[in-house]
Amino acid sequence: MGRSNTTQRGPLPSPEVRADDSTLTSFAGAIPLIKFLNEVLEIPSRLSIVVDYRGRKRKHAIHHALFAFLVGSLMGIRKLAHLEATAGDAVLQKFLRLPSWPVRKVFSKALAGLSNDAVARLRDLVTTVGLWSVGPRDECVLDFDSSTIVSFGQQEGAVFGYCGKGRNRRRHHPLVASIAETRAVVHVDYRDGTAIDAKEIITFFEQTVRRVRDRLAGCIPTIRADSGFWSRAVGCWLLQEGLPFVMALPLGPAIKLMLVRAEWTTLDEDPDIQLTAITGALLGLDPRLRVVAIRRFVHDPKAPPQGKTIEQEPRWRYQALITSLDWEPLDVWRFYNGRADCERIFKTAKGALGMSWLVAHDLTANNVAFLLRLLAFNADLLYQRHIEQRARAEKRQVVRMGLQARQHRFYVGPGRLLREHDRWVLRVPDSRWLRRLWDFHAPMLVVRS
Repeated sequence: MGRSNTTQRGPLPSPEVRADDSTLTSFAGAIPLIKFLNEVLEIPSRLSIVVDYRGRKRKHAIHHALFAFLVGSLMGIRKLAHLEATAGDAVLQKFLRLPSWPVRKVFSKALAGLSNDAVARLRDLVTTVGLWSVGPRDECVLDFDSSTIVSFGQQEGAVFGYCGKGRNRRRHHPLVASIAETRAVVHVDYRDGTAIDAKEIITFFEQTVRRVRDRLAGCIPTIRADSGFWSRAVGCWLLQEGLPFVMALPLGPAIKLMLVRAEWTTLDEDPDIQLTAITGALLGLDPRLRVVAIRRFVHDPKAPPQGKTIEQEPRWRYQALITSLDWEPLDVWRFYNGRADCERIFKTAKGALGMSWLVAHDLTANNVAFLLRLLAFNADLLYQRHIEQRARAEKRQVVRMGLQARQHRFYVGPGRLLREHDRWVLRVPDSRWLRRLWDFHAPMLVVRS
């Protein structure tokens, strides 16, 4: 190329490409996160307990492959085929303690090779890490939701069902429970695509409440869930167990008739919103239950507010909630609206962790991948809290960034990992923004000039 200046004139350079530098990395910013997962949360050693493998010695231990998959999820790698593109990365191979980067077959066998007991232990680990972010408390709120993972192939357990936007696709239909105070996942049931019945919902509720009470002694949970979880059997079980709850109620013909005849109270803060309350006895339900209904006036039929329509009142959109709480209707409605925070779990897990991607034909492999991604979600919540608390204690600036932003701006960053005498040195681009992120995430590693 010589020394000619090609910034403004002259031909563009044609450099030689040499793909032989084993010191380069595309994940320089992942070092503080991997060290936190390894040294603070001890995820690799906990995964080794989960696996409990006692067979022949492998070049790549199963728990190392699972930990590599978890870290890859945090880096934004969604498919097993994409993991192969990271082969030879200096940082990942060094900090994940791998003799060499595993091929795709190693990851597939690690995900599919877990026994039922190992999967149960992995599910317990998700609960344990999720509740680490919650301190001792007398009350908590548990949000329940279901998700749909669409299958575009012939994966095991995929069944035709409603998958959003009216599409009838093959799917898996997992259930997820989170704790509202920190949005951490506390229980998971990865299911095939079959419909959910009341018995299965009660079992999932019971297991979730037991897990929370075992780890948060004396805590009384309040249940929030959408209409897909409600049934008379579920309501009877919640009342029997003494668990307060607020759940969305499907608008059946009897409910619609009661809402048309009900007396509505206009909300002082917004005249387009009206509320009413109906006792459960009027609907043939337990007298301890109440139905709180909300309706919103439609100004523009092309952009109506949230809710369902009733033929007799087309100018309004209706929403009904069933609860055992004796609060004012407005307080019940606002409390249920707080459930929207649990949707962030699916938004983050699907957008940043690849939760909606199936990794194999085997149902067990997809189950383990789903659990590892939610374990990564819980671990990331702890990592965010850890670095923010440390920055406040040291009176440094707190840089607030979501997982997707950190993936693109910090984790997936170029660098060169070198060995100089008796120490390791990581060289990164000369960028004031990048230095600011390193000062926030790992100030003890940054060399001051």
